[in-house]
Amino acid sequence: MNVYDFDNTIYDGESVFDFYLYSVRRQPKLIRYLFVVVKAFLKYKFCRITTEEFEKIAEKHAQNYLSQLKDIDFLIKDFWDKNQHKIKHFYLCSRREDDVIISASIGFLLEELFSRIGVKNYLATEVDKYTGEVQKICYWKNKVQLFYSRFPGAEIENFYTDSKNDAAMMQIANRTYMVKGEDLELIDGTSCEEFALNHIG
Repeated sequence: MNVYDFDNTIYDGESVFDFYLYSVRRQPKLIRYLFVVVKAFLKYKFCRITTEEFEKIAEKHAQNYLSQLKDIDFLIKDFWDKNQHKIKHFYLCSRREDDVIISASIGFLLEELFSRIGVKNYLATEVDKYTGEVQKICYWKNKVQLFYSRFPGAEIENFYTDSKNDAAMMQIANRTYMVKGEDLELIDGTSCEEFALNHIG
């Protein structure tokens, strides 16, 4: 099977951050969360927080933020009406029935998109969209554990990512492609091992 990260890999941007900005345009009072969102986002992108720290931050602020949203189901559908075009061309041309998407992004946000484009297998951070309760974190080294719990014994033919956050996933894939825009760069086994040694632990 082929496995893909989502944000900045097959989606051109950061979906949770984009959704937050979209919601601010509709409900300007949500701007109060901007500093918190940007700070947490930067810590995540540069691997400055552990999975446990990420979970605490996500749950604390998800509860406050989601409690302020009006008609979240409509907002999610409208968001993808406006942003579905940001799915990258290379993925739409190469996708297969058994593809797996694995993402730190929020499952209830991705579910609508995946139902539209026919993605059946995905793992994401699970948050109750009404209460903000974090049920499962799909982040960093935790991705490997979640992948094997869902697909025991599975072999990853090709793994696609844009980020060093996914070094652990690179280690279990036969081949890894780093994605920049629409461009793909194959990382050979030696490079993957060196990359993982520098970024895991």
